[in-house]
Amino acid sequence: MNNNKKSIKYVLTALVILSFSTFLPTIAYAAPTGDNGKDWVNTNGNSWAWNYSPQTQINKNNVQNLEVKWLFPLASKALAPAGIQTAGIGEGTTTPPIVRNGMVYVITSFMKAYGIDAKTGKQIWTNDYNIDIKAAQERLPVMFIGSVHKHGFQYWESGDAIINHGLVCDFYGLDAKTGKENFHVNDLCKDVPGSLYKYLSRRPGAEPSIGIYEKGRQFIYVLAGYMHSTLSAPDARHVTMGIDMGSKQILWRVFSSPPQDELSKDWALKECDIGFFRDIPCSQVASVNRAGLEWDFALPNEKPSQWGGVTANWGQAVIDEDTGILYTQTGNQGPYSNMSLVPGPRLYGSTIMAIDMNKGQRTWWLQPFPHDPYDYDCNWSGLLANLDGVGKVYAKGCKEGILYVMNAATGKPLYKVDVRNDQLARGQISTLSINAFSPDPTSYHDLREWNWISYPATKPGEKGEHCTLPCAVYPYFMNGIFQTDMSYDPETQTLIHYEGALQVDIISEHPYIPGKDLFVVKGSPVANVTIVARDLATGKAKWTWFYPFSNQRSALVVSGGMVFSGFTDGQMHFFDKNTGTELSKMPLGAPILIQPTIGQDSGGDSKIFAIVGQTSIAAGPQYGDPGSQISGTLVAIGLSNKAASAVTSTSTTTTTTTVVSSVTESTGLPAELTYAAIGIAIIAVIGAAVMMTRKRA
Repeated sequence: MNNNKKSIKYVLTALVILSFSTFLPTIAYAAPTGDNGKDWVNTNGNSWAWNYSPQTQINKNNVQNLEVKWLFPLASKALAPAGIQTAGIGEGTTTPPIVRNGMVYVITSFMKAYGIDAKTGKQIWTNDYNIDIKAAQERLPVMFIGSVHKHGFQYWESGDAIINHGLVCDFYGLDAKTGKENFHVNDLCKDVPGSLYKYLSRRPGAEPSIGIYEKGRQFIYVLAGYMHSTLSAPDARHVTMGIDMGSKQILWRVFSSPPQDELSKDWALKECDIGFFRDIPCSQVASVNRAGLEWDFALPNEKPSQWGGVTANWGQAVIDEDTGILYTQTGNQGPYSNMSLVPGPRLYGSTIMAIDMNKGQRTWWLQPFPHDPYDYDCNWSGLLANLDGVGKVYAKGCKEGILYVMNAATGKPLYKVDVRNDQLARGQISTLSINAFSPDPTSYHDLREWNWISYPATKPGEKGEHCTLPCAVYPYFMNGIFQTDMSYDPETQTLIHYEGALQVDIISEHPYIPGKDLFVVKGSPVANVTIVARDLATGKAKWTWFYPFSNQRSALVVSGGMVFSGFTDGQMHFFDKNTGTELSKMPLGAPILIQPTIGQDSGGDSKIFAIVGQTSIAAGPQYGDPGSQISGTLVAIGLSNKAASAVTSTSTTTTTTTVVSSVTESTGLPAELTYAAIGIAIIAVIGAAVMMTRKRA
């Protein structure tokens, strides 16, 4: 830390809302929670998943004065407890940092949690998750295949705790101040009704964040299937559940795949009156193609196939405290590409849905791509917004590239935008001729007979109905067109998101053989992405910015009149939120694949927190070949002393009282030293891991 310190004046803004809550308790949850400008308590910021902060301390007028304040190298997975070394752990982290009360929190892909002082970068505490794998397998229907894959964790306000998934159907809370475990909920996959098979250890709730419904005193937890295109083992049943915060008992379950122990002819018809296939009401489909909806995930007069399943709810659980509604979406319909043993629409895989948490029942659903052989799931999160003159809407686009803006109460699409047409119009792609075939839900043939991509061909070269192998398909299912989480600016009611371009070649397709793949594909090495800002009320584009280097995984943040994120070129890019003009870019020395977040330290100074360096999840040509896995470094970015001293106020959306005090701030790292500093930090961590490995050997 630089010894050249000076005293500066700063403004501490106090929110005066306590008195209002005494008289107007009904408005307490009329807006998203966790939206105060000081903290970042959910994966996507607030409870409605906006990736937005109302802070104005770091803004478009002083962005050129940002500098690195401190670095915190993350440990290597070699230092993980022995109990989880064989559980498929990975390097680094794949989740955005959480910020609360002047602390920043990180959880790695080997389940190590850190509590770090946001002002100094000093480690306050760590916590290591550990399990007895053998005992877990003897007690629970779990198996260990693949690697840990996390998309988020969050802060629980009333419990003052960091909430995280475990690896064996469990989740737990860590005291935010000390890191000590203060509760642990176990064995949630035990005795699940209608589930006959094993859950994948990294999948039962391991990817999305735990939902927190404060008003209803519930945690929301998902047990998901795992089936993709490799027939590793039979798949377990997907279920979303509400858990009482006090007793930790399960209050309700909502299933997204049929029971595996009984005949289920009417599975896809039971909730048909509340659902949509794209923008077509399910009831309309049933009136002309009832037989196409019967025996979903199964052959006629048989139980659902053991290979059928629905995978994880990848994104943040979006919770409306005012209405008690959970908004979420499921992962892929399994398996793909060969659906011959699991025909039908395959509800509720790749489905956007709303669940009434007070009743424990689905309120509505929308499946954008019924009978999907491509893995066009609804990955990442959607977002909830309250539009002027319209009311609440839920916005979400799935991998195939169609953006839906839906009535939040009914799920009925207000409009949809096929962004592939926009990509063609602006020259991002050159043709629509290889768009993936989308089955017609009103057609029995499309839902029950067209059961693989090159159908009816049995080998490459034979003519297929819509594809003769090998054939090119757009888009590639690797994260899909929308790439990652979307963002929202409530001040201008603008939706801001990526539109990525990447195609794939389907090389061959195969029959059902346990342990084998159902198809072989090759992704194109050519990839790009466009940032698009859209009027959420109309879907019309306001501005775009093209990035030719690769696809993107790091979601965009809206704050201080800007849109910004980390990019695969090793830089933070900052844009004017109203025009898309690039304002500044800041080199950080290594690819940035995880969404940055923003919050205040204990001195009231805003900082951007970014994970720098290739982690265990995003690799390959579509991400610019970021290199081998490393542990990564948490980087804190803030205003220089001179710029910070010029900031005299922050804005809020409620009545404020201003108090002037003094604080001491240290000089940060010059931007030109950032590359070297991060490189040294990475080398130090790798060295520590090697020494530990040698010591153990």
